[in-house]
Amino acid sequence: MVDQFPEQTYCNVDHNKIKHGACCDSCGICVDDHNMKEANKKIPCKPVAVAGSKLEHHWVQGNLPLYSKCATCWEDCGTMPHICDKKCAWCQQTIHEGCSPKSDFCDLGPNKTAIIPPTCIKLKSVGIKVRKHLVIKEASIPDIENWSPLIVIGNRKSGNNDGDYILRSFKTLLNPTQVIDLNDDSPENALEWCRLLPTVTFRVLVCGGDGTIGWVLNAIESLKLQIPPQVAILPLGTGNDLSRVLGWGEGYTHEDLDVNDFMRQLQQAKPVKLDRWAVRVINTKKVIGKTKKMIMNNYCSMGVDALVTLNFHRQRESKPWLFAHRLINKLCYFYYGTKDVLENECKNLHKKIKVELDGQLIELPEIEAIVILNISSWGGGCQPWGAGHDENNQLKPASFNDGMLEVMGIYSSFHIAQLQVGLADPIRLGQAKIVKISLSGGKVPMQVDGEPWEQPHPAELILTSHSQATMLSTA
Repeated sequence: MVDQFPEQTYCNVDHNKIKHGACCDSCGICVDDHNMKEANKKIPCKPVAVAGSKLEHHWVQGNLPLYSKCATCWEDCGTMPHICDKKCAWCQQTIHEGCSPKSDFCDLGPNKTAIIPPTCIKLKSVGIKVRKHLVIKEASIPDIENWSPLIVIGNRKSGNNDGDYILRSFKTLLNPTQVIDLNDDSPENALEWCRLLPTVTFRVLVCGGDGTIGWVLNAIESLKLQIPPQVAILPLGTGNDLSRVLGWGEGYTHEDLDVNDFMRQLQQAKPVKLDRWAVRVINTKKVIGKTKKMIMNNYCSMGVDALVTLNFHRQRESKPWLFAHRLINKLCYFYYGTKDVLENECKNLHKKIKVELDGQLIELPEIEAIVILNISSWGGGCQPWGAGHDENNQLKPASFNDGMLEVMGIYSSFHIAQLQVGLADPIRLGQAKIVKISLSGGKVPMQVDGEPWEQPHPAELILTSHSQATMLSTA
């Protein structure tokens, strides 16, 4: 990886300061441009697999993190104005060059329960001639208490390219084989670890937004694993409603993420169940209607809420370069929301639809949108359902694992803005295990978990329980 380096970075080959060169994602060596070939020959990288039952430290000289302490004498190290002292690329401990480590063998440090040791991996060569490459042949379970290895899945282009920095940071802490870039590979291939060690409870960290999370959850379900992994979230981009509900926050950038702090947070996370819902959209115009099938994790909507998402989606498809920053995305959402205040494209939605909750027809007021919630957070952090009490005190608070959906109506896009700042309440229509909406009288914008489209009429939208996923929560 080519980088611009700060002043106090030294080349691991000639030990001079470097301004521009390369830093290895796995072991962290830094090399000036003109020394790259020599570095490849002389400096071995952190191995993904080694023979034997004990792992030796993999020491890398110099360029230690700020405020590093020697693991032997506990004095400051890496403070001299030249390349000095060293750090283990596995356990991350730092020591003075004149100090001896407490042991020649590495225990993988504070993240050992998340790391797949290279001593547990065997590789094999596949392919022919110049196309030969190494793949994992088999893996074994190490003698580590509470071992629950982590698989990190993300896209290096996510979050204004923050994903690239984040994936590189996890390669430094973990075995590089545990970090998978969706720009190069599929989530199904990333989850092959779960097949290699079918009796182990893996943890999967999804670095991305709600769409990436849905993709990974669908992959986990399709593989029918003996022990499904527990899924945590490192949110990138905008929205991230599921992440907020599970306690992982609204979003990270490379500037505010400390990977070591995040790993400590991950160690404290508890498993919870997340309801997943089958969504069927049936085109009833023909005798044998065409059915569109999806899985919903967060929420779906019909009307002005979906229109804003649809307009944003169309603009992003036509000008992707414009939507590279979270703030710009929020401003665009605001623009399309205020635009509809004047245009009222979804006026009289209540005349076009019929809503049934568990088979009971619901009388609708004048609304421009209807939203069906599985989680309590909606629209980038808004908590519209609240405590859920109605006049008869029959509605319950929203929960993502109670087998119930919350259904609410929205008067207008101005009403959405009021909900976002807590100046209004939604129209709480009810809660149900089965939701059916019949559409007639005109096409309507719809969206499921942020994937929008324009739905022709007549049609039926039916939501029923599908399954539950195991997530990790810090809430």
